[in-house]
Amino acid sequence: MGYYSFSDLAIEEIEEICEFIAQTHPRFASQWFDEVREKCKLVSSFPSMSKSYAWLDPDLRGFVIDDYIIFYYPAENGIKIIRVIHGSRDLKVLFHDILDNSIDKR
Repeated sequence: MGYYSFSDLAIEEIEEICEFIAQTHPRFASQWFDEVREKCKLVSSFPSMSKSYAWLDPDLRGFVIDDYIIFYYPAENGIKIIRVIHGSRDLKVLFHDILDNSIDKR
């Protein structure tokens, strides 16, 4: 079994998403978070199974849960989740720190 961890920014984004969902569907917010954790567990065992986002960074990968993309880097024995972003957002703008090589990938 692989391991997964979240960056501080990813934790903040997950909290904001859960709060937003809970405003109208409290139970669904908890279910969404459970689904994120389950998928992270699965992907951590098979880090290369998800879509590559090489156009943003050669090692960046991601998977979708509902309308959100969970972005991660493969790491030793698992994955490091760095961002959780709604799929309609402008990814180039949000990932300018990666494009400028200023984000910690591990």
